[in-house]
Amino acid sequence: MATEEIFESCVRSAGDLAGVFEYDGETGYFYLYATGATGEARVLDAIHVLSGEADFAVSDIVIAWDQGETRVGLAIRGQLRASFDTTNMAKLRGAPRNEPQTATPKKSNK
Repeated sequence: MATEEIFESCVRSAGDLAGVFEYDGETGYFYLYATGATGEARVLDAIHVLSGEADFAVSDIVIAWDQGETRVGLAIRGQLRASFDTTNMAKLRGAPRNEPQTATPKKSNK
């Protein structure tokens, strides 16, 4: 599935942080981004998600915050691929495509 570029994001309700997925046609990253609502806008952390041709479409991507809005995740075709926990600034790379998903983001303000 040839996709040139993808840019999707989800800002939490406080407006200060966002989960952002960017694919430039060759490489995809999931970012935790400070929006600048309470200071300087900048990337706080990044997780490499893929290299090479994407085998998914924009419609396969969901970025969502959990109910407490402390964790944000990137799901592609229903599989959690990356997440950030903002309470301790931990990042997790999701399960490989052949393993079942164990957690699902619950809230999206997209």
